[in-house]
Amino acid sequence: MGLGSLLLHAQRLGRRSLVILGAIMLLGSITLLGAILLFTLHHDAETKEFRELAQRNAYLVLSSFEQTVAPIDAALQNFDREFSATWNRQQVYQAVRAFSLPSSIVLLSVIDRNGRLVATSSEEPDYSAPQIDLSDREHVRVHMDGSAGESMFVSRPVLGRVSKQWTIQFTRALHAEDGSFAGVVVASFNIQEFLNLYSRVRTEPNALIALIGFDGVVRARASAATSFGGDVSGSPTFKRMLTMNEGTYETSSVIDGIDRIGYFVRSQRYPIIVVVAFDKAFVWAQTNDFRQMIWLTFSGLFLMLAAVAVIAARYIQLQDSVRTGVIEASARQREAMFLHAIGRVPGVCVIHVTVDGVAQVSEDEDSVIAELMVDFVSTDTFRATLSMLRRPLLSLEHFTREGKEYEVQVAIAPLEPIRPGAHPAPAQEVVVFALDQTSQRIEANKLYQMSKLASLGEVATGLAHEINQPLGVIRLAAANGLTGLRRGLSHEHLESKLNRILQQTIRMSRIIDHMRIFGRTSDEVFAPSEPTESIEGALQVVGAQLRLQNINVKVQGHSNHQWVMCRQDQLEQVLINLLQNAADAINEKRTRGGADNGLDTIELLVSHCQAEGAKPMVRIRVKDNAGGVPDEVIEKVFQPFFTTKPVGKGTGLGLSVSFGIIRDHGGTLSVENDDTGAVFTITLPAVPPEMTGEIQPQYGASATTT
Repeated sequence: MGLGSLLLHAQRLGRRSLVILGAIMLLGSITLLGAILLFTLHHDAETKEFRELAQRNAYLVLSSFEQTVAPIDAALQNFDREFSATWNRQQVYQAVRAFSLPSSIVLLSVIDRNGRLVATSSEEPDYSAPQIDLSDREHVRVHMDGSAGESMFVSRPVLGRVSKQWTIQFTRALHAEDGSFAGVVVASFNIQEFLNLYSRVRTEPNALIALIGFDGVVRARASAATSFGGDVSGSPTFKRMLTMNEGTYETSSVIDGIDRIGYFVRSQRYPIIVVVAFDKAFVWAQTNDFRQMIWLTFSGLFLMLAAVAVIAARYIQLQDSVRTGVIEASARQREAMFLHAIGRVPGVCVIHVTVDGVAQVSEDEDSVIAELMVDFVSTDTFRATLSMLRRPLLSLEHFTREGKEYEVQVAIAPLEPIRPGAHPAPAQEVVVFALDQTSQRIEANKLYQMSKLASLGEVATGLAHEINQPLGVIRLAAANGLTGLRRGLSHEHLESKLNRILQQTIRMSRIIDHMRIFGRTSDEVFAPSEPTESIEGALQVVGAQLRLQNINVKVQGHSNHQWVMCRQDQLEQVLINLLQNAADAINEKRTRGGADNGLDTIELLVSHCQAEGAKPMVRIRVKDNAGGVPDEVIEKVFQPFFTTKPVGKGTGLGLSVSFGIIRDHGGTLSVENDDTGAVFTITLPAVPPEMTGEIQPQYGASATTT
């Protein structure tokens, strides 16, 4: 072998070695990134688990605090009701001595309206000695100047002048028989009770449990050491907590400097914030064993992938790409035939867009939709969309041409490179499919409007009754006012009657405005809305009708739930249809002899639901106790023009239109029977909190009955 052949062979070996080395380095990088990603995911999961644990514990601590304070608050209110401003100091002393309080209250004191100590439960006062002046104490001063209102005040930790102990003062104003301010009753709570409890429930040395007042002063704090009285009012984290009901806590403590993660929640009854947090170093330490296992596993995986890479590189070198051109031409031909076939469908327009220009593939080149789409793909907005397009994009576009509105479903599909080995790039060649949905939308809106007007007709009697009530009040108030005017009564009497007339006219105006808004044609705009707003709107329309029929309506989950993206009047229409159907079912049950002695009820329940791996949803359930839908027709209830009602009673469109409305909102409408009646369930996608600017609580719900 000559020198030239040796050099050529060496060059080939060198190139092959570089390719294999590059493949091994690439696989090594992928393996390393995989290890880092997996560890990061595990660490994030651990962090999330500790944050959720902190959230649960924060609710438990808050519940414990409120359960501890509630009986004290009730006792102070009872003392205020039994207190008499005419008592002398001895009578006050006997009253506080006889009053029963929890053992955690070390002292019960009464202070007169001038801030002087009257008596305590510890010992009988020296009536000859001057009274101690406590008007400089914050928990006394806030009642003297009225800033505490009628609520219980929770003081910062203070050293008692009588008890000589560090306590938290729970105070309430005392009132004379005429309701005027007569003094303050003070329950001195032993802080050590909180500190001992919180020290026992902590799970790691630097875990934090703290009670913080709205003034930024710590009432009780348990960590590596217990403390109270610290001031965190200047902390940005505390200022953020004052603006929220609850949320995550992630900051370095201004008291001990430890960086923690956790959760905080504000009490809705008392001016207290509960914080539960864990040391970040402790959380990080929980992942050490997993990190070591990851490195061992991925080291072995790297060696295996390196061997596979060598084999794959050899295999790729043996592939034959002679037929690539033929395959590409055949694929392009089939693609063109497919597009032409779609272009022949009536109402469909196909546009082929390349860097060289725009070509219409469909045969009807003179249609308005074709003209609109050619103009559409020529805009700068469309070109900007192409520069970021990586996958097919589906959108609903609205156009105006010569005063007429057009609604077009547009799909933009990028054409991927056919040649093997080509790398994806920003879309340079796309196909635009346009489907004219104008007539379909017009018909759907007509059908929806017909259903809505039919609902208005059905509730006309109830609305007449609803408006007749304020008219009767107005007539009676006017008659009373006229009588008072003739008798020469004071102008306050006449003013009260006029105010009542004004209130009732406002009530009538709101009812009429809602009917006018509900009766007009729906717009096309989706907006974030609370489901209970739609429920309240629906009950404004049919509530009077249901009351006239002696049907109770119960609404549960009336607050603390997420929002949905919807057209509110359309969601109201769905709820009205479901409420009317439930009322008809109850009335039909009554005609069969199934009256329930005034217990006929329709229940509405708003709640959350989220399947594993799916996005959050909001569920609205409408339930009656009329016996349910017959099994033989339950599968047909959403079919157009299907109804079980007598001739002339129903159109058979209500549930069909409702089903279509919820489907267009990206949700579902379903029906099932339970032990007492039918349950219709609306499920809609929840709006992310960042779109509403609201903090969505995850716990608690109120219930109201109409």
